Amino acid sequence: MKKTIGVVLVLLLACNKNSNQHSITVPDVIQAEKRRGNIVGTVQLIDLDGKMLQDASGATVAIDNSTMNSESMANGRWTLDSIPFGTYDLSISKSGYGTARIMGLFHAASNHAPTLIGKSKILNQISNIEVTALNTRKLTEVNPNLSQFINEGLAEDGIVFDPVFTSNTPGEKKVRLFFGTSPDVSTTNYVVTEKQKYSGRANESENFNFGYSWFESKGFQPGQTVYVKAFGDGYGDDDYDDPISGLAVFPSLASKGSPVASFVLPLK
Repeated sequence: MKKTIGVVLVLLLACNKNSNQHSITVPDVIQAEKRRGNIVGTVQLIDLDGKMLQDASGATVAIDNSTMNSESMANGRWTLDSIPFGTYDLSISKSGYGTARIMGLFHAASNHAPTLIGKSKILNQISNIEVTALNTRKLTEVNPNLSQFINEGLAEDGIVFDPVFTSNTPGEKKVRLFFGTSPDVSTTNYVVTEKQKYSGRANESENFNFGYSWFESKGFQPGQTVYVKAFGDGYGDDDYDDPISGLAVFPSLASKGSPVASFVLPLK
């Protein structure tokens, strides 16, 4: 009898609760399910001559520090399905190509709306060019007639670089130069870096020369020895800063660079 009375009292108390007061809130997991949506983008594959491949399939798109990933289709389109709202770092990779990064992507996922990445990310073919030598010459050695204009203050002397390499395809290729103040200049120990097109032939005037004032603008001093090392590089610019180390990453560089070359900036 006492048991029956206890059950009735519990039922009465439950019925007397204000209907506008909920003893159990909607679970957070249900709220999270309402904030899911796709992340959609495209990728392009570029060879060493800057030509876009027709088949862009097989690139893996992954959210860092997670198991969520997808692969691109032939047209380069990829979709990460039903991703919870949040801010993400994405990596896009394929064997033989440099990894591309999308950093700090905010995915709102309001009402299941997709996040569309408007600009295609480019994966450059990793350079297979090995620079076997790096010749340096004064600009006036390449063009002696320039001396008169330099003396009249109408031009300045500088340095011309001739990276020597061979390639499987004709035409100029991209080479990245790393400039430093010590003989152990490298891809992680340098003052400034620049990428230019070069033919690979020795003792040939190339498309771009570096004037002495350019070096001074980068922090080098007159009378200082400048050291430089050259690496074959992918066609497009794809470098990024590593979020952990803060160092610049050059994902399309050839594995081996040139011997280190050096020259002395003239005193004024």
